[in-house]
Amino acid sequence: MARNGVAWCGVFVGMLLRLYAAEVIENPGEDEWDKEVKLEGKAAEEDFATWKATGKLPESFEEHAIRGAREDLVQRHFSGDKLAATEIKTDLPATACEVTVRDTELIESSIKESSPHSTVWRRITQDRFEIWTPTTGKLYDAKGKLIAEAKVHRGDGWGREWYGAFLPDGRWITTDIDEFDKEVTAFSAKGKRLWAVKGATLIPKSNNPEEEGSLPLIAWARSNKEGNAWIVSVGSEHGRGFVKLMPGGKWEKIDDPWLECFPQQLRSRGMYTDRYTASDNGSMSVNRTEAGHGMHVGWPHYHFLNTDILIPNGDDFGILPDSWSVFIESDCGPFTEATEDRKDERTWFFDAKGIYQHWMKGRSVGASLSTSGLWIRQLDDSCLLVEKGHTIKSRIKFSTKDQKSLVPVELHDDIGLGLFLRSGKLVLGTWGG
Repeated sequence: MARNGVAWCGVFVGMLLRLYAAEVIENPGEDEWDKEVKLEGKAAEEDFATWKATGKLPESFEEHAIRGAREDLVQRHFSGDKLAATEIKTDLPATACEVTVRDTELIESSIKESSPHSTVWRRITQDRFEIWTPTTGKLYDAKGKLIAEAKVHRGDGWGREWYGAFLPDGRWITTDIDEFDKEVTAFSAKGKRLWAVKGATLIPKSNNPEEEGSLPLIAWARSNKEGNAWIVSVGSEHGRGFVKLMPGGKWEKIDDPWLECFPQQLRSRGMYTDRYTASDNGSMSVNRTEAGHGMHVGWPHYHFLNTDILIPNGDDFGILPDSWSVFIESDCGPFTEATEDRKDERTWFFDAKGIYQHWMKGRSVGASLSTSGLWIRQLDDSCLLVEKGHTIKSRIKFSTKDQKSLVPVELHDDIGLGLFLRSGKLVLGTWGG
């Protein structure tokens, strides 16, 4: 028995050694990995040099750049190797702007962006602004006054990614009171349940191949810009379509939700692997796709009408008023006050055809409806307004009356209302008249 035990032990040790050897071959050590990355990076450099010399980019460049972690070469390529010349800079001094904090007890003590239940906010009409979590919603007017508050009593649901949606008078709807209920439930401003309707009733299943596999979920909803109905997106995957849902429970199918909603408030929508945005008039769109796993994660493509652009660590994107520019953010993580976590934030500008124009440091915090420009928050927390022609004529630094600094999260300069971070907390504030 003893010799058999020794023999089996030897066999077991041998198997472990073979498994270890196989693991080493399949998953080389850090040194081997570093060598591979350097080799791929070198190949990307050679492809880049070929492009510089001939004007033709080898098909292998993108894969070499990704495997070689050469974000710098990708940026140099899509910018025409003119990063230094096209950076937007300014020595314009910042104008101080005093903010009156209107609500210091918002429904979240901090922003949990990128978590399963992030705080969401929307400007729904000219003078209404809402904030939601799965269990609470708040509705404000343009002066920051609280108009209505919703308490959502859920079962095992959480409201999908949109949680709830007000009308200007305080009535509201939600979905997933119970997980996967696939229906819209409406409430009065005082929280009384009014009615419910199934997604399958709003838009029944059709024979359209593009709708194959689309479940009748309530993907998202929000008030229309007039404030007299909700715009509701029905269906998972590519969706079944959109309806205008009236406060009394009647509805009609519509073709384009973008035309129904308040300008510049729809940004990009969809899954993290496939998102899109459209201009306010619906005339143009941009689509973003990214791998769901593997080494291509973090290397999304942005698809314009006639071209595709690879932007390393590309994030959210949008089309500015009048469609004069498309902006794409990169290296922008959750909103935070920590400058170390924000030092690599960038915003890239392209024209409607996808031709590169300019870039600047910082991330967007809101479009300016009066100038068609874009507010970009800098590392020092000041905000620059990039107007048509990529010119900068305004720079503002926000603070409270007692000179406490505020980190802008979202600005609506036409009504003087915004969201800010102060000491790690999300606050609502107003300025001007």
